[in-house]
Amino acid sequence: MDLNKSGMLTRMAFDRDVVISLYKMFNILKEDRNFSISKYIKLISSMLKGEKIVSYEDKYIISAFLPPFPSRAFYTNIMAVENLENIFTQQIFAKRSAPISMYLCLTHKCPNNCIYCSAKNRVDDNDLTTDEWISIIKDIQDMNTSIIGLTGGEPMVREDIFDIVGAIDDRSVSTLFTSGYNLTLERAKELKNRGLFSIGISLDSYDREKHNCNRNSEKAFDYAIIAIQNSRRAGIYTMAQTVILIEELDEEKLFKLFKLAQENGAHEVKILEPILSGNLLTEKDLSKVLYSVEDRKKLIEIQHKANRKGNLPKITTFAYTESEEKYGCGAGTQHSYVSASGHLYPCDFVPMSFGCIKEKGIKELWKEMNELMGKPKIGCFAQKVNKEVYEKAEGKLPLCKEESIKICKNCISNKFPKYYRDLQ
Repeated sequence: MDLNKSGMLTRMAFDRDVVISLYKMFNILKEDRNFSISKYIKLISSMLKGEKIVSYEDKYIISAFLPPFPSRAFYTNIMAVENLENIFTQQIFAKRSAPISMYLCLTHKCPNNCIYCSAKNRVDDNDLTTDEWISIIKDIQDMNTSIIGLTGGEPMVREDIFDIVGAIDDRSVSTLFTSGYNLTLERAKELKNRGLFSIGISLDSYDREKHNCNRNSEKAFDYAIIAIQNSRRAGIYTMAQTVILIEELDEEKLFKLFKLAQENGAHEVKILEPILSGNLLTEKDLSKVLYSVEDRKKLIEIQHKANRKGNLPKITTFAYTESEEKYGCGAGTQHSYVSASGHLYPCDFVPMSFGCIKEKGIKELWKEMNELMGKPKIGCFAQKVNKEVYEKAEGKLPLCKEESIKICKNCISNKFPKYYRDLQ
């Protein structure tokens, strides 16, 4: 174990709130006959494996996949099951009453035109109103959804963004995903006052021209840097969120990006890979865009190397978090998405509609979708199905519910990711 992680674990061991919360969690899970102290130790070890722990205010960030610990939202995640008599068993077999995270696309409007934008080709109707979003937030919190992400498009173009953020109470942790557009210090402080926990700000490169080229905007880089600074000054947990193209998958280039993020106040750099969605669905040559198995291994090695250094932000990659080694792909099981007009998708990158929330409650729609999606999957679901989704929809997304169901029935997974297998 590296010294940075060892020191943070020691600090947590002497943190009274952490000890009390661990004891409380143990008492919740011990009612299950399949639970034991040895499995509790394995559960905690599996969560910590491969992670750099960051302290923020009175909490600890273990993974972007989970709410901060200790927090009310962390307990929300534990309690997201149908039967309270065997919580541990349901959790380790991914039998949930709600996803861990639900992202809400507040609008498809955006000042940028990113080359890998996942929202392109979608023909949604008008954006939901403020009252409709507030009602949805209440429903998904009542389901025990522990992380609520506000995304787009660009959510900061909505004038009601403060009211929407303020509708999320502490049963869930809230995070906002933005290009940095319109994030002044005053607006960042207001978001913090309304209860926002974290912000993910798009920053694809240390090179201004490359970032602006990816975003098709001459102002994108400056917006991002200023937004990171303003977010940190406002007291929000600040993430630089980056999509790394294969040509940029280089240790020296990435460490320059990490350093730039650190210098401007980011607590974390969150790395995504290009996903076969949106603009990329019409790209003819994907060999220089989509990652290979070796590309993901290389990125994970860079992540772990960076996280052993004490002078850089926490580095998180979807390549590791969603790998077979950890939690797998959670589309429709651990994670879900609501489009700007209220359609429920398995995830941000899979434009398959399982119905409109305005016509049927989200709890019922999510349960139907979750049963069809089954367990967390080995490998990204979007990369597997999106070409078929696009073709069946004839380019007019999202794909209708009937066709979406057919695709899901042909993609049943028989193997759990390692996190679940080890606890089972």
